[in-house]
Amino acid sequence: MRTHVKRHFPLLAAFLIAALPCRAQWSGSASDRIRTLQTYCGDDWQNGPFITLGSDDAIRFSFDEMSHDYHRFTYRITHCDAYWNESDLTESQYLDGFNDLPVDEWENSMNTTFNYTHYTLTIPNDDVSLKFSGNYRLSVMEDDSEVAFFRFCVVEPIVSISAGVTDNTDIDTRGHHQQVELQLGYSGLGVRDPGREIITVIMQNRRTDNSVTGPVPSHQTLSVQDFSHCRQLVFPAGNEFRRFELTDMYENFQNVDRVTFHDPYYHATLIPENRHHAYNYDNDHNGRYVVRSSRFDDSNTQADYVFVHFFLNSTQLQGGRLFIYGDFSGGSLSPEWEMEYNSREGRYETVLLLKQGSYDYQYLWVPDGETAGQTRPTEGDWYETGNEYLTLVYFRQRGLRYDRLVGISTCR
Repeated sequence: MRTHVKRHFPLLAAFLIAALPCRAQWSGSASDRIRTLQTYCGDDWQNGPFITLGSDDAIRFSFDEMSHDYHRFTYRITHCDAYWNESDLTESQYLDGFNDLPVDEWENSMNTTFNYTHYTLTIPNDDVSLKFSGNYRLSVMEDDSEVAFFRFCVVEPIVSISAGVTDNTDIDTRGHHQQVELQLGYSGLGVRDPGREIITVIMQNRRTDNSVTGPVPSHQTLSVQDFSHCRQLVFPAGNEFRRFELTDMYENFQNVDRVTFHDPYYHATLIPENRHHAYNYDNDHNGRYVVRSSRFDDSNTQADYVFVHFFLNSTQLQGGRLFIYGDFSGGSLSPEWEMEYNSREGRYETVLLLKQGSYDYQYLWVPDGETAGQTRPTEGDWYETGNEYLTLVYFRQRGLRYDRLVGISTCR
């Protein structure tokens, strides 16, 4: 069994963050020492990074720095347009408060093989709140350099959204695709030109690599847009996410073959898997993960880091690259998450350093020259799959200098 661990260099990672397209990922780190970036609303890890403007909602951001040394991290909030480009707004226009304040909630890990410091930030807080709806980027800074970032959304729920999912598509009669049926009602917005002023984004399981931006409605008026049998909203159905659970170093849970200690660190070997050739029912969480250690009270600081070994039995696929994907990757298909082919063993492999918990993941195939991952070569596409579709509706009003996020909805 391979035991080497991939090394990822900060300069390369920083270049990748700068070079990625605007819709590339929800979060990212420019350094190996910044890990386990988490974002969710309130206290529920299943809630996405979405809050309602003017409500009591708050978003929790957290990350680990892999040492017990104190680092003075600051945060900077930037308002973005619907395409995640920086808005044409001044800081004082969208912030009530100031940027470049310290991340001052932190705690060292306890009794772990890897030393780390857990940092936490909540927005809004006593020092800063948000004035406008829309997309936001939170940058974690050290010495004026971005070491990590998170993306989140603030919504003013004005638009009514009626959404559903069907396997009755115009392009597929074999049960491999799903179609999102969507209707938007925006009579209260005073829309004059819906084709230019309304921007709709649809995501499957919060994936950004295959998201659809600006689909053309089948019918629209000054108050309604209808997307019925819209070919742009037909998605390959994929399969249920694979899962593993690593909450205890001394007991093997779901999909874990064994946990061994190679001084000074733990290694978890997952059960070798195969490419799926049929629908695989499972009660998954559509790509989410949660940090958890069953033996301790505070998983944030007492859960350990483990080298997790993944294996996918397969002939070598030609003309592309294979990635492991889930919320733990921040939505990224960068080299850090790429699988390597072991021709002697006849399988794809990788080793990832992950914090104890429960993880959903999939294997995505990205053909050469493309940026969207495909499920068919590894997971198959099956209409029965319980995917989650997220709809975001933006309003780019004439004369306004930013895109308002005026509707959000999830359907399954």
